Amino acid sequence: MQRVRGLISGAVVGVSLGVFMILLLHAVVWAAALGGGLVGLAIFAVVATRSDAHETAADAAWRAAAPDLPPVSDRVTLERLQARLLAPAERRNASPGSGGDSRGGGPSGAAGKGSDPT
Repeated sequence: MQRVRGLISGAVVGVSLGVFMILLLHAVVWAAALGGGLVGLAIFAVVATRSDAHETAADAAWRAAAPDLPPVSDRVTLERLQARLLAPAERRNASPGSGGDSRGGGPSGAAGKGSDPT
């Protein structure tokens, strides 16, 4: 139903903008059609993606069928409950160019934490 409303409102606004551009602004027909079409398409996209009563009822039925799932709109709670991923543990000799360094992997030289004259 929302797509039909979006199509109707986009067509009404797009055509009226095109007629306005042709008659009052003396625009060429292709420019008026392009401008009216783009505005009509934008209005169609906004109106067609709104939720309506049917989608609200479907969401309520989904929540009743799966009560253990958290609501999607509650982003703050989801972020709070989200499991934290731990950084990978530092592994010894992880980089192939570490030489005989017993302190572990990591780049040697200027990119490291400091140069060590060994």
